[in-house]
Amino acid sequence: MKLRKVIVGFSLIAAVLLAGCATYDPVASRGLPLRPDPSGANVRKAAQGDLTLLVQEYATPEKSQEAFDTKLAEEGVLPLLIQVENTGQEPYEVKATDIIVRGAAVLKTLTAEEAASKAERSAVGRALGWSLIVPIIGIPIAVVASAMHTNKVNKQLVQDFAAKGFQDGIITPSKERAGFLFFELDKGRKDLSSLSLEMTAKNVVTGEPVMIVAPLPAATFTPKREASEKPSDEHRW
Repeated sequence: MKLRKVIVGFSLIAAVLLAGCATYDPVASRGLPLRPDPSGANVRKAAQGDLTLLVQEYATPEKSQEAFDTKLAEEGVLPLLIQVENTGQEPYEVKATDIIVRGAAVLKTLTAEEAASKAERSAVGRALGWSLIVPIIGIPIAVVASAMHTNKVNKQLVQDFAAKGFQDGIITPSKERAGFLFFELDKGRKDLSSLSLEMTAKNVVTGEPVMIVAPLPAATFTPKREASEKPSDEHRW
């Protein structure tokens, strides 16, 4: 009888934690690699010489949830999906470090890993909640079990951000390269007005630089939350 109670107890723990634990399920990851939509309302296009630059914002809540299952702007992160096309006859080298966002000042560039850290899920709050709802789940057990699952989810999250990030490389004629870049938003910023993306690429044959400047598309969002504010998204549990 005692063994049966133990088995039932652990089964209940597993069921509750699986139902209430953190998740990461960006809708956009289920499809093909993301590319800016040239005809989209939230896309800007600029060209210089042989190169064409497309910029699509993912700061609005709907777009951010679609791509990263998180409202990144509320975490102080600006995600931009860019695409560089080479329509010329010579290869060009493009590096993420040579792409900046400029307003009154240059925004800080974030690596995919740094951006992902802003979206990581927390296990403790959710585990404590379930331990209070279902008394059979002690707080230490709930926290440990929830933490193990959340760590797995966060690892998946970091890998997804990195996979979607813009990769340095050579763009050969008639080819393109696309991916996300992440920047730190100014405190209190609610839109993308007066911001522009600046990219400097290099012609591999001549060594000459090519600069393209594209104003960012219009977008409004909730500004970054203060540390003392309660997260509005349950995924932060």
